[in-house]
Amino acid sequence: MKTSNLVKSEYSCCGCGACKAVCPKNAITIKANEFGFDYPVIDETKCIDCKKCLNVCVFENNPLLNKPESCYAGVSTNTDIMKSASGGIFAGIATEFINDGGVVVGAALIFDGDKLNPCHFTADNLNDLKKLLGSKYVQSKTDEIFPKVKSLLEEKKNVLFSGTPCQTAALKSYLARDYDNLYTIDLICHGVPSRQMFHDFLDYISKENSKVTDFVFRDKTKGITFVSKACFSSKGKKYDKYFQYGENAYYHNFLKGNIYRDCCYECPFARADRVSDLTIGDFWGIEKQHPKLFDSARPEFDTEKGISCLLQNTEKGKFLLENYGQGLSLFTSSFDKISKENQQLSSPSVPKGNREQIMNAYKNGGYEEFHRYFVNSVGKKQIIKSKIKKHIPLSVKKLIKSL
Repeated sequence: MKTSNLVKSEYSCCGCGACKAVCPKNAITIKANEFGFDYPVIDETKCIDCKKCLNVCVFENNPLLNKPESCYAGVSTNTDIMKSASGGIFAGIATEFINDGGVVVGAALIFDGDKLNPCHFTADNLNDLKKLLGSKYVQSKTDEIFPKVKSLLEEKKNVLFSGTPCQTAALKSYLARDYDNLYTIDLICHGVPSRQMFHDFLDYISKENSKVTDFVFRDKTKGITFVSKACFSSKGKKYDKYFQYGENAYYHNFLKGNIYRDCCYECPFARADRVSDLTIGDFWGIEKQHPKLFDSARPEFDTEKGISCLLQNTEKGKFLLENYGQGLSLFTSSFDKISKENQQLSSPSVPKGNREQIMNAYKNGGYEEFHRYFVNSVGKKQIIKSKIKKHIPLSVKKLIKSL
């Protein structure tokens, strides 16, 4: 069997898998490179040179983008905001969408064998919707979801798709035409680590504990700062363990922008023009941009619980807010205020460390060497400080912040 790489450069592939999904001869497989990132490989003995793979690629073609029409700060009031990312805008809209008979699609952590696999998942009930809530700081597998979404649309189901901008663009390109019953939400994305590195991270923390049964990337019970929670099971007993971002190599290097796909550093979607009907993210720096918001009688806007920024980019986005935004509390803002501390609305991420050395440590020595490099570069004292910080009660953190 003769195979070859489909992409010209690793900087021009987001790993969405749309090329695999669209191939009529199943000639394309997705394989991880030496750093764990997925790329398409083509079996030339099966290929009929139809070029559908090239025509569907969002890096080979220019997707339709829209300028934001309205901008807001917002929080959900009809869902448990503590179980959602930022202000829970996605949860609020998705809940009403499902209650109206629609299907919601988004990233979830689903067990595949003994691996907690990040993949896109369909939810048509509120119990399944829980799997889609919260941040996922890892690339979600999407190649298998595109045909499922198309089938749902052809069945006249209303579908709400959420994902990174490149994943949303890939879905639209795969569908090859507009569907009146498709609605999309994209995230203000910093970049994505590989699923392989995430699995290696879970294996690493399992050595000291036991089997990981679930993982929460941002657990708000410890405050809005970045604390993750791993759920473990051992001999019939369940327990949780928390990780402050500064104490482990994966989380630290994610927030420093050091372990993303190559294309994330040249992302064509890190800009003001958006690919989806709505764009959501954390409203970083909202205290500076809207100080009066916290002087008014709007107690639902609590920075310790998270506040979302929201860009309405299309008429469909307006429709979503008008028809499924009953559980949202919105405050009018502007693109300039939102983008002030959301860099990815103007330009791609930039590594804050020696990415080449960091990634080579992982490639040559696996997660053990990757973690060792992290400890040596950050220093044990700083790691100890991070471990102590996660044990400070939320009430004390609020008190310190108010002084």
